[in-house]
Amino acid sequence: MRRAAHLRRNPNQIGFPGGKIDPADEDERAAALREFEEELGVPRERVRIVDRLDDVVTLSLSVTVTPFVGVIEPPLAYAFDPSETHSVHEVALARLYAPGALHFGSEPVVHEGRPLDVPSWLFDDGELHVWGATAQMLRALVTRYPAASDVLAHFFAP
Repeated sequence: MRRAAHLRRNPNQIGFPGGKIDPADEDERAAALREFEEELGVPRERVRIVDRLDDVVTLSLSVTVTPFVGVIEPPLAYAFDPSETHSVHEVALARLYAPGALHFGSEPVVHEGRPLDVPSWLFDDGELHVWGATAQMLRALVTRYPAASDVLAHFFAP
């Protein structure tokens, strides 16, 4: 998803839905499902969590993200909240795993006055620029499941 441009944190950036745990959330998993529903308008009951990736620490080192992977059976309609989400983008698994599709290079970023090398990914001729924690999560996914067939076998096994 592309975050709304007016947001204070990470405006107009491509990322996954997510946010902080609310007092009403039972755990990180419940928070992830709630945020998915709030930001994309997809009922949490439609999502089947199939994996939990390793925690990712953001560039500022102030936030630890606990990423979950979920699947949703089609059809899928988004009713996203425009106060949080500018647009939603889907990338087919086959495109994600196509040879040469992912280029985890380094992009020089100055954060709090110091240059950092962060993973980045350009997709759809640069239209989708994924970097930082979101790129780290994608890298974790393709590292854990090196081929699309591995993902399909794991996530959609009977």
